[in-house]
Amino acid sequence: MTSFNQSPKFEYYFKACLRTDREAKPVAVGWSASGVIADASEITGLPRDEFVIFEISKSEFAAFRST
Repeated sequence: MTSFNQSPKFEYYFKACLRTDREAKPVAVGWSASGVIADASEITGLPRDEFVIFEISKSEFAAFRST
């Protein structure tokens, strides 16, 4: 029987960067695209439409989280 309380085994990671940043430096990273946008907006105080989301690898995610 399947339990609905199990978390899915997806490995998607996202970063939010300012739209105007040519180097695409991450402002926030996370497992949820909408959560990353919300975090980036909260951190910078800018509206959510000022950011763009990129999918990143697990190693990029771990590198950003370790800093």
